[in-house]
Amino acid sequence: MGRALSTFALGVAALATAALVNATPAYAATEQLRLDFDATPTGQVEPGPWTAGCFADVATPGDSGCIAVGAPGSISRTSRPGGSGPSPAIAFPATGSALIQVPDAANLNPGTQDFTISAMVKVTTGQVTEGANLVQKGVYADPAQWKLQLDGGKPGCRIKGLDTAGLTVSKLITADASIADQGWKFVQCKRRGDTLSLIVGSTVVAEGTGATMDVTNTAKVHIGAKGAGLTNNDQFRGEMDNAVFSIG
Repeated sequence: MGRALSTFALGVAALATAALVNATPAYAATEQLRLDFDATPTGQVEPGPWTAGCFADVATPGDSGCIAVGAPGSISRTSRPGGSGPSPAIAFPATGSALIQVPDAANLNPGTQDFTISAMVKVTTGQVTEGANLVQKGVYADPAQWKLQLDGGKPGCRIKGLDTAGLTVSKLITADASIADQGWKFVQCKRRGDTLSLIVGSTVVAEGTGATMDVTNTAKVHIGAKGAGLTNNDQFRGEMDNAVFSIG
């Protein structure tokens, strides 16, 4: 009986292993950029405020995202509740402008591949602005762009690029509801084939087709604002953790 049970157990294990080997995930994304903001910016001390310094890119060692500001803007330390304790995060300024810039690189241009942009964010009603850019590469007028935003407190995603005929096309999807005063929220934009999806928490809140295009530009990645200017800057004034860009 013991031998029979052992044989049966081995058979079940073999079937399970075979199932795992043959199971192919629908999408296996590879992180190209991850700023977790755990470490202090280079040359700075905790808890800020910081007007300079660079955060290490966890996904691509050696790369980094550096702070740029327009006075009196700065970035400072905050934290986000986590399963094993508070996770270090950052807070953007209530006045002035501040952002984090990552130099252009080929691995930050998805081209025609699937890609994902995500961040953990927290914003109050008092911090909501008409335009607030979370993570982007390229601006509206550029020939190509990918962007995760929080306009009016509502998450949104915009991509722009060239279609198969070489024509400039774009796609924008936006959530119906604001996430202000709801604590920390996971916000994600992802392209899968011709479909662009917007996820808040674990729920798809907006989706649309027409996402097939080549998204390639020479812009820097900007996190927290369009730029370091003080007008028409789409400055995000809330808190952020884990800004991530993946391809695949």
